[in-house]
Amino acid sequence: MKFKMIILFLTGLLIISCFPETIKAQSQKKPTILILYDISSPVEQTTIHRVDALLSSYGETIVESRASATEKQIKQASTVIYIGMNQVEIPKKQREWINSFSHQKLFIGYNANQFNEFNQLKFNGKSNLVKVGKQTLAKRISFLKTTSPYKKVIEGQTINGVHPVLLKNDKSYYLSLNQWTDEFQWYLQPYIAENTTWFKPPKHKAWIIISGIQPSTSPKRLKQTTDILKKRQIPYALAVAAVEYTNNQKGINKLEEAKELKKELQNQQAQGVPIIANGYGLSYRMDDKVQHEFWDSRFNQPITALNSAQAEKAYSLDAFSSIEAFNKEREKIGRTEKEYTAKRIEDAITELVNAKLYPIAFTIENDHASSYVYEEISKHFSLFFGALQYNDNSSEDTGVQPLITKPAYMNHLQVYSTNIKPVINGLEGEPTLVHELKDLLKIKGSMAGIKINMQLNPKTIERTLDIFESFPQFEWQNLREVKSDVQIKHITIQQTAKGALEVKQQKKYLDFIKKKWQTSPFEFSLWVLFWIVFLFVLIFFLNVIRLRFTLKKRLFEERKPNG
Repeated sequence: MKFKMIILFLTGLLIISCFPETIKAQSQKKPTILILYDISSPVEQTTIHRVDALLSSYGETIVESRASATEKQIKQASTVIYIGMNQVEIPKKQREWINSFSHQKLFIGYNANQFNEFNQLKFNGKSNLVKVGKQTLAKRISFLKTTSPYKKVIEGQTINGVHPVLLKNDKSYYLSLNQWTDEFQWYLQPYIAENTTWFKPPKHKAWIIISGIQPSTSPKRLKQTTDILKKRQIPYALAVAAVEYTNNQKGINKLEEAKELKKELQNQQAQGVPIIANGYGLSYRMDDKVQHEFWDSRFNQPITALNSAQAEKAYSLDAFSSIEAFNKEREKIGRTEKEYTAKRIEDAITELVNAKLYPIAFTIENDHASSYVYEEISKHFSLFFGALQYNDNSSEDTGVQPLITKPAYMNHLQVYSTNIKPVINGLEGEPTLVHELKDLLKIKGSMAGIKINMQLNPKTIERTLDIFESFPQFEWQNLREVKSDVQIKHITIQQTAKGALEVKQQKKYLDFIKKKWQTSPFEFSLWVLFWIVFLFVLIFFLNVIRLRFTLKKRLFEERKPNG
């Protein structure tokens, strides 16, 4: 009996001791943020993607057109965002669903006056903001002019006067923006982070990647660059392209064949330096120094084949009779994009693994790609480093985020944004770098991400790091301590949060033969001839033995008595 009482007492203590941890875990649980929208043009999708990327830093985003949203989705959400890019009459039933939602809401653009919180809002046309609060904007932003009795949280200026930008009623907000830029987001985000019930990110961190590494890279130059970081005890990652064209563009250099560079990269990987796949490496066009692999920056269109003559042509909205016809054609091109991307990802991972280098994430050299490409990347990688393109039809809408994001339009691929530019020429870039870091510190839990091309002068790299270290609020993130998963058909790479790297590879003889033919066709041909001759000799030898046994058998039978 006493024994049972002791067991019950200890069990009670254990349950009570778990309460603080449970409460802490619940307080850190990210909310579900439901983003509903009404749009009339594919161009307006950009704003939806931007809002998705911003809010995914604070919770799990679910993005649905307002017309297809269900009552259950609205009830299960922690926060509801409604974006009206055009004026429409919202059905009574859907209005009631959103009106009865008792948690925090944010309305953006048109139609907010159809909901209870902002039913006294009046729209008075459009204009352009030149200033928000006390900040003068580098680029004018389009917004909706409104009048209402609601509390003005943020005001903006046009050339002619002052207008409300962010309004508040109880715990709901209205934002009059119908255009979105990084500059405005970085102004607005500190307010969002401090005045909402959303998940609060941890302290400021910074990460660094050395990029521009390809088979022709000098191992000595690479070591010289990485030694600068090692001396300062700054963790870093290496972005590596597995292949490149030769100088005459008629052949291909492979990392597997660059023995000294491969050895240096393997040594660094063994010392705990993560490898990131910098695309596959072959560029769509070679007439400039920028690597175009998933988006043709010059003609501003998606890439669907390595050979530009075989690529699908992109079309503008003006060439179609309706939005539906345009969307249908864009989806068709998108399917080809995904097939092309899947092949390049598989080749990139395979080539790196052949060189005994194991990538934990993916990045794109020129930072341009459509959501179709991101969707395919998300099937094979859990981590992505770089800027984001918010538009499937133009690379002009590209931007960066101040926090780690997992946007729904990227299939919740975890994105570490390259939001800081290194010093490039002398003192020219220093004020910009200082300004960018100061802006980041205004946002709670922001992360500074930077790519440094190894072709940069060592002195400018040193100066970039000097400026970084003058901001002690940032703590360097060791990317080897970030959980990641990489997967293709026959290769799985997993990195744990403790830095352990596990690689599983299913070796296939067919792949081995194919690889030998691609890398050493002459040697492969000699081996094939050798085995053909050997096979004939073996058949001849076995046939001779068979004939000898047959002959012996006959002779034996002939010598039998009464035979």
